[in-house]
Amino acid sequence: MLEPNIVDSNPKPEDLRVIHIGEVPSLSSSYAKVAAGVIRPKKSRTVSLPGTRWETTAVIPRQLVDEYNTLLGASGVVGHNSAPSLTAHITAFGLSTAMMAESRFPIPLLGMVHLQHKVWHMSDVPIDQPVKIATWGQNLAPHHAGTTVEIWAQIFDPSTDKLLWQSMALYLSKSVTLPGTDKPPRPERQAFQPPPLTGEWQLPKDIGRRYGAVSGDRNPIHLSNLTAKALGMPGAIAHGMYAAGKMLAGRETTARYTWAIEFASPMRLPSKVAINYRQEGDKQLVTGWNARQEKLHFLAEIRLH
Repeated sequence: MLEPNIVDSNPKPEDLRVIHIGEVPSLSSSYAKVAAGVIRPKKSRTVSLPGTRWETTAVIPRQLVDEYNTLLGASGVVGHNSAPSLTAHITAFGLSTAMMAESRFPIPLLGMVHLQHKVWHMSDVPIDQPVKIATWGQNLAPHHAGTTVEIWAQIFDPSTDKLLWQSMALYLSKSVTLPGTDKPPRPERQAFQPPPLTGEWQLPKDIGRRYGAVSGDRNPIHLSNLTAKALGMPGAIAHGMYAAGKMLAGRETTARYTWAIEFASPMRLPSKVAINYRQEGDKQLVTGWNARQEKLHFLAEIRLH
């Protein structure tokens, strides 16, 4: 059976110039900046990373955790005494998005495709207490469909500098080509054969708006068919990170653990998603697909340490 094929990479925050931000910018302000840039005349874009690491101090609020738990049905110790992994992502994502929305960032935020995501949940992340967040981009690379970039985020205990949590998101831009590089061939992959059904998700048409209300990520492609079509999509799709939260719900434990998800095709709204959970050694593998079309949506894994 297929398993997620996650990029083997390590964080490289050293030798980056630190930019201190007073607070995590709102996602709406970053999206507005991107929209304004689309309207203005386009300038030539330098295809190199700016060599900076953005840092700030923030709090994962109890209200966010409670709203997240209500939406995803999270349970157990995580979400009560420590923050669920996705609430850490939601908090750090505002800083990462603001960094990517800057004009000097070489990959345009508009049209960026989220290919995969990996999280190392190294220690319990506190709720309603200050944490330090850092984010940067690394490893621009040619891809058969354009150019990829890794966006890293880390969360620290600000009093000890202990690393509590980190993530790597791999994004694709189809509009950017790295000069002086050859486009690699599309990798061959085993054809998808649906595994046995162990569950099913019912995704209502408003789940994009509901997840957006919790996360602050009100990207129009997730909100309605009308707003998605205005951006060239065939219809509204679920947030990829909603799928990550859904597959983690009730399965997170106290640290230490890792999880990863590789996206294959969008989940249209509304829809039903067929699910298979299976245990292999120390990891639980998760597959989500469209049963009617036998089309793969995602491959994921949760590994306890």
